[in-house]
Parts: sequence; C-alpha cells; structure tokens
Amino acid sequence: MIGAAFRVMALSLLRDRAALVMAFVLPTVIFSIFAAIFSGATGDRIRIHLGLADFAHTVATGRLVDALAADPSLRVTRLPATDLDAVAQAVRSGEVDVALVLRGDLIAAPAGDAPGPVDQPVVLVENPAKALATPIALGQLQRVLNEALPDVVLSRIVADVERTGKIGPDERRFLEDAFAEQRARKEPFSFAALVERRSTAAGTANARISYYAGAITAVFLLFAAMQGAMSLVEERETGLTERLMAGPGGLPVVVLGKFGFLTLQGLVQAGLIFLAAALLYGVEIGPHWPAFLTACLLVSAMAAGLALAACALAASRQQAHLASTFGVLLLSAVGGSMVPRFLMPPWLQQAGWLTPNAWAIEAYQSALGEGFAAAAPALAVMGALTLCGLGLALALAARRTA
Repeated sequence: MIGAAFRVMALSLLRDRAALVMAFVLPTVIFSIFAAIFSGATGDRIRIHLGLADFAHTVATGRLVDALAADPSLRVTRLPATDLDAVAQAVRSGEVDVALVLRGDLIAAPAGDAPGPVDQPVVLVENPAKALATPIALGQLQRVLNEALPDVVLSRIVADVERTGKIGPDERRFLEDAFAEQRARKEPFSFAALVERRSTAAGTANARISYYAGAITAVFLLFAAMQGAMSLVEERETGLTERLMAGPGGLPVVVLGKFGFLTLQGLVQAGLIFLAAALLYGVEIGPHWPAFLTACLLVSAMAAGLALAACALAASRQQAHLASTFGVLLLSAVGGSMVPRFLMPPWLQQAGWLTPNAWAIEAYQSALGEGFAAAAPALAVMGALTLCGLGLALALAARRTA
C-alpha cells in the first residue's frame, strides 16, 4: 500500500508536464536569478552609482576624482553640474544613487586663516529613498582617501596640530614636504595598511552563493511538499479517503507512501539547485559530500513531514492553501530565506530559530563548510521536526481510520 501511494503520486507528477517543470526546473531558475541578484548586492560587491562634481579643480581634488573613478568597487559618473542644486537634482531624479561635491581644496587652510564653508571641502548629496548608498559612499571615500591620498589626510591632521600652537608654519611645511617626498617615492604610509583581512571561507567555496542556495532550497521544498501533501485534503473532500481506509493498513500507510515520494522529490529538487550553484557559481560540494547529502535528505524529509501534518490538520482546501502560501512565506521571511538574518533586528534574528528555514540554512551552511561535526545540531533539529511532523500526520490518519 505504501508503494501504491508512492506510485500514484509519481505518475500524477510525471503525466502533468507543467507540474513537472514547476517542480524541477522552476526552483533552479529562481535560484539562478536570486543568486545573480544577491551575489552582487551584498558585501564588497555592492557597486553604488556615485556622482562626482569637482568645483574646486585643485591638484588634490583632481587626484581624488581620478582615484574614485579608477576604483572597481564604484560606478562613477562625473556630473557636469556647476552648483549644488544641479547635483541635488541629479540625485533626486535617480541619475546617480549618491553624489560627492568637491567644493574646496582638500589641503587644510593655514592656521591664521578664518574658517569658512570650504573647511568642509566635500559635500555628500543623498537621497532618503536610497539610504543604504550613503554609508557605503562615505566608507568608500574614507578608504580611497587613506589608500590613494594618505599625504592629504596627514596634512589635515598636521594642520589641526598647528592650530593648537604646538607646531609653527615652518614645522608644518617640513612635514608636508616629507609626506610629498614619500608619496613621490611611492612608499606606502603605514596607517593606510593598518588592517589585514582574513576570511573564514574554506578553499574556493562561494559561501555567499551557498547561503542563497540553501535559502531557496528551503523555500521550494516547503512549497512543493505542501502542494503534494494537499492530495490528503483532496482525497478527503472527494470521498476517496473512505475507500483508502478500507485497504490494508488504512490511511497511515498512504501517508507513509506520500512521505516517501515527497522526500525523494525534495531530494531531487535540492540536488538540482546545488548542481546549478556548483556549475554556475563554483560552490564546492565535494569535500563534505556525505554531510551535504545528509542535510539534503533531512531537509527534504522535514519539509515532507511538516507539509503532511499541516494538510492533515487542515479542515478544508482553503485552509491548506493558506498554510501553503502565507504560512510558508512567513516562515521563509523570518527564517532568512528572503533576507539574511544578520540584517534583521536582534529580536527577529532570535525568532528566526523558531522556523524550519533557519535550521535548514544552517544545516546546509555547516555541512558544506565544515562537515558533520559542525552540522550536527542543525541536522538533529531537522530530524526532530521530521519525526514530529510525520508522527502528527500518522496519528491524525490513524484516528480517522479508527
């Protein structure tokens, strides 16, 4: 009877070409689209469109403009504007995401000069609708100043010291000449290379893409399992359940057959998504493939078990549809399948651990990164959720049989 239930679901899927495409092709296509979007929208690959307007036209501002334009992490457009209003209009109209206006020399004025507006020689024009662009632009500006114009940065610090009276104009000129000589010799300034970057990435694995592969897999496995498990509701509403109850083993064996099919279907779906991740984005699966396969199996079984339990609890097809749409979307949003959880408020990050999506993503990430030892807690949670979901579905089926 278990095999018969499995065979019925398999034949129903194979005979419906549209359903077959949506089950096995659509998840891979959606993952590829999301991976292309998010791989360039997080971390150091965010390339904001920066507008530049140089009103001062000094040697220092020219160096800064050239350094920003040559930076590969920015898309720079030199604005032909002649005043701040024109620059603001370019930002407001969406021509650029954010703009920098160089209205004064970057070299600080002598200590005896009266301070003026050009003591803040750089003006940042931002658009509240693109608030994320502002801190990125400021961070990139500071980085470029430190890397390409360290002598200018140090000269402004020396000017501040001069204003305190600790050094005089002669000492300031001496230091500025020393900075210029060091720059001419192309010798690095120590503070410009103060930080060494180290990554937790192992090998050449693309950790960013593997995250989204796990996130998209969790969503689609839940959606697909809910659609397949909805046959429980359809059979109940059409009266087929009464006939199945008369068979050997009653409804529980039918539920087990459906669970087996949905688990296998999810395993294939997960495999296709991660195959695309490996071929298109270089995600490494080989080093920890046993842990990865275990994660795929348990995540698929978890989705099948929870879907069968939800449909067994649903009193009508409408309730099952609500669970398969709003329920899965809510779990996916809170669990990090749509937006990485580290971008969420702290309380929502903690709430994410109450969703299967968060644990599924953690299982994939840990399995691919470090293997069984690191993935064990997440795999245990997946196993527990599978047993709870399948146990509830079997208990409800047995009660109807009785």
